[in-house]
Amino acid sequence: MASITDCVGEGLRYPFNDMKKILIFGLLFAIINMIAFAILEKIVDIFRLLAVANVNTLALRFSQVPSGDIYLLAVLAIISIIISLIIMGYQYNVIKFSIDEKDDLPGFEDISGILINGVKYFIVTLVYNILPMIVLIAGGIGLHPVQNGDYIVMTVAGILFIICNFLLIMAIANMVDNDKISKAFDLREITDKISNLGWGKYIGIVIFTIIIYAIIMAAVGVILVFLSMFVAIAINQAMVIIAIISIIEGLLISPYISVFFNRVYGSIYRQSVKQ
Repeated sequence: MASITDCVGEGLRYPFNDMKKILIFGLLFAIINMIAFAILEKIVDIFRLLAVANVNTLALRFSQVPSGDIYLLAVLAIISIIISLIIMGYQYNVIKFSIDEKDDLPGFEDISGILINGVKYFIVTLVYNILPMIVLIAGGIGLHPVQNGDYIVMTVAGILFIICNFLLIMAIANMVDNDKISKAFDLREITDKISNLGWGKYIGIVIFTIIIYAIIMAAVGVILVFLSMFVAIAINQAMVIIAIISIIEGLLISPYISVFFNRVYGSIYRQSVKQ
């Protein structure tokens, strides 16, 4: 039985087994980052246009926005959603490879299958986070007049968020292993497998993984700050600097972290069914 450090350590090494696939995966994140950057720029331009529009009502102000801008935002949003689903589908496959103890990384040959898996991954993630969101939204509206009501709602929503996402890890892996989305909501089976592994070890692996993630992101943050300083000296254009850093982060950091997390999640499940 692998220890907590063995499980996380294997997850850290796994992405290096095929850096070509990591870079291909990273290209998806880089595109997402560029689309988000383009959407933000376009929204800023629209708000600038609305601010200087010489009309009184909000409806008339929005009528001044070129229809081409609206269509462009819609197209970019749709492309972003499709790529996000492909990313989730690849994460699904990483978990599958981890459960099956495969050392290579998943390929990108079956894009339609990856997209379908991404939809399942998204649905399960959304459902598990609906309850905390409902509490946060509904509670925020209902308790706003109450003294300290906001803090109570945020605390309850935060606790629910932690609980739901701790279960979500095993839920997604259970779905992947059985290739049935219904298995992600079989709470009896999910909690039994966590118990089989041991709640202490389960929570320990998840927390240790998050700590390692925080350390990696802190180190990456320092590196990117220094890199942006050097780029700023050479280029001295804020938008270009942001774009370059976004591409680097997307190509290298996001795919590594994503594969690392999902490899560990698959390993957790694999150990739970071997006990």
